[in-house]
Amino acid sequence: MRKGRLPYAACLFLLFTARLPADNIPFPSVASVAPAETDDAVSGAADNADALPVPAAVPVEEGSGDSDSADSAVELTVPAAIPYTPLEISGADDMLVDKYRKYYLTPGGIKWLTAVLEDGEQYRLYVRRQLKERNMPTLLEYLPVVESSYKTDAKSSAGALGLWQFMSNSTKPFLVRSDFVDERLDPWKSTDAALSKLQENYKTFGDWPIAIAAYNCGAGAMARTLKKYPGKDFWYLAEHRLLRDQSVQYVPKLIAIADLVQNAAYYNITLPSASDRNGEPVNPRAGCFDYVNVDGSVSLKRLANELRIDEALLLNLNSALTRGITPPSGTWSIRVPEGMEQSAKDALSTITPYTFRARHTVESGDSLWGIAKKYGVTVKSLCDANNVSEKAVLKIGKILYIPAN
Repeated sequence: MRKGRLPYAACLFLLFTARLPADNIPFPSVASVAPAETDDAVSGAADNADALPVPAAVPVEEGSGDSDSADSAVELTVPAAIPYTPLEISGADDMLVDKYRKYYLTPGGIKWLTAVLEDGEQYRLYVRRQLKERNMPTLLEYLPVVESSYKTDAKSSAGALGLWQFMSNSTKPFLVRSDFVDERLDPWKSTDAALSKLQENYKTFGDWPIAIAAYNCGAGAMARTLKKYPGKDFWYLAEHRLLRDQSVQYVPKLIAIADLVQNAAYYNITLPSASDRNGEPVNPRAGCFDYVNVDGSVSLKRLANELRIDEALLLNLNSALTRGITPPSGTWSIRVPEGMEQSAKDALSTITPYTFRARHTVESGDSLWGIAKKYGVTVKSLCDANNVSEKAVLKIGKILYIPAN
């Protein structure tokens, strides 16, 4: 038997006979995570692993009064009639996977995982559909749980951003970034990009655990490791600590979460599946929209007013537009709710796009009033063109575009 691995039956025995640890383990905050600085790493979220202590090593404080303490933890039993469904990727019996499985099976773990899966439902369904169309492993639906807790605006301390935690130096050729656009914030476009990157990794390495780990540590770093240790699989590299720790933890966390969701009945727990009783998506139209093309800079606020829909809804559908307006050059596709394509086209025909005559970088002492006066525009037009509040306090270094009209 290889060091660090347990037979699957032994893992199950340990899992269902051990009392679970207290619900006092802090769950990682993506915003506090600093991604490792590797040459071609896509993801910046795996440092979350550093915030995940081994559950068995966390002591329960006496007299804490926590109702979810180890003394009140529930014994898990497996219903005899429920079969176990193996995952498409091996490793569910690995000790690292078992560590995280136990971690997420605590009362606090189940509560947290339930909230993440429920909040991310509309994006999960889109990811699921894309995985099916691309013939990719279904457990990848849960990778954004590891990456960002399925939060579309998640940001690490080192700048990894969005649902899939792309680093700024890893967007090309998958995503667009400019003064007006950051497609890392678009959950649908970033999903397409992340899955393309994962497919690229699989084509390179021919092994899904390796491809997934490479999404975290970078394909270049993974290739260098495999050159030193040819023919070794992910579990060998993890067991012998031949990858950085964040990447060692990354794949086991994913497999543990996927195993619990796919085999929730087997583990006698309830987790949001986003499927109906027939196994079909609860919302088969999730991620389906209409699109309208626009040339030049158009304000989403103005378009929402013309369409008489909530501005927040339109901004959410077009979250890549960081200024709330389309880029001044080229053609941009605005995403609108299904059934509103013609209404949006009619509304756009009444809107004159912005043109800009200057680009101003905010300096110390600048105010909206002072900048507007300097360029001979109104504060309102300046704010509308840059999607800022008239009461905003400007940050030094912020770029404002000065409208000509």
